[in-house]
Amino acid sequence: MRITFLVRNIWGIGGTIKTTLNTAEALVELGHDVTIASCVRHKDNADFVIDPRIEVVNLWDVRNASQGGETLSLVDKVNKRVPSFLDADKVNNMGESSRLLDKKVKRFLHDVDTDVLVSTQVSLNLYVARYGRPGCVKVAQEHLYLDNYPPEVRRRILDNYGRFDAIVTITEADAEIYRKAMPEHAHLVECVPNSIPQNPNEPSDLTEPVIMTAGRLTGMKGFDILVEAFGEIADRFPEWKVHIYGRGRDRKKLQRLIGEYGLRARVKLMGPVTPLDGEWRKAAIAAIPSRFEPFGLVIVEAMAAGLPVVCAAVKHGPLEIIENEVNGLLVKPKNPAELGEALARLMSDPELRRKIAEAGRRTAARFEPDQVVGQHVALFERLLKARP
Repeated sequence: MRITFLVRNIWGIGGTIKTTLNTAEALVELGHDVTIASCVRHKDNADFVIDPRIEVVNLWDVRNASQGGETLSLVDKVNKRVPSFLDADKVNNMGESSRLLDKKVKRFLHDVDTDVLVSTQVSLNLYVARYGRPGCVKVAQEHLYLDNYPPEVRRRILDNYGRFDAIVTITEADAEIYRKAMPEHAHLVECVPNSIPQNPNEPSDLTEPVIMTAGRLTGMKGFDILVEAFGEIADRFPEWKVHIYGRGRDRKKLQRLIGEYGLRARVKLMGPVTPLDGEWRKAAIAAIPSRFEPFGLVIVEAMAAGLPVVCAAVKHGPLEIIENEVNGLLVKPKNPAELGEALARLMSDPELRRKIAEAGRRTAARFEPDQVVGQHVALFERLLKARP
């Protein structure tokens, strides 16, 4: 099959980017022809390794012309300042959202020659619903969840997603919510989880006194909650440290909070590192304190590296991945005290760390690309066969 993924920006860091690359590489391994169309290119080198067998197409290279970016015509410069049709409801938070981006995506969707077109984010799904031509199978992937969207965005989703051949969620819980919200299109909804490759390194020996986490430094990820939780128990475990990997707008806020707790020597903002495979084995516990987590790639990534996971019990992913006290510890969301005590249990009990980590590695194996890609292939083949 010829399969094209439409993404916002393949050159950055994020869970949707990572899982799209994982899926694309697994499809290439099976012999399929895969293209990734990135709405924007903003840098010379991608943060994640892109398999050279995957063709990457950039719809708008926003780099300076001296770096290879495009020079805009006068008309394009005007359109760059005019809002997108998505902007009235704040659907697309990309800085490049504009009539110019609308035009570039529309042109691509008109010209693309592919068997299956997979759009990977709500704004892109709405682009395909409006501009996608009827000649190919169109699949809308949802990497957030329906209840997370504000009412005006949910309205757009419910009004437009019925134009797709399939709507793919990453959790069964979200799939059921879509089916109930769109009863006339319930048959379009399928759940295919995200995938994470097997960690190529030996698993952590769980002896290094480090708690690790990773993700964008934003409120969603709850790293401020982790700092507070660790601050409450740090005196009881003077040898332990916290390493937070990632970048984002809350970096300075987190640095201030770390300073308020007097933990500058023990809580480190490590910056973005890709891949993280080798970093996980330098830790003994993974903490996922998110305020919401549609799936939780980082949960599975930590499990694959052999770490026991402590996670906020937020919907939907953590509740489908983690069985409390078996392959991880679930704690009340936004509750530093409970998070701190769960971490303290693992910090003080090496045997419990090993028990939960072993169960977690078995769980992670279910999400390896070769286990998940078959679900994508079966869906695509069924949809193509059903085309008139």
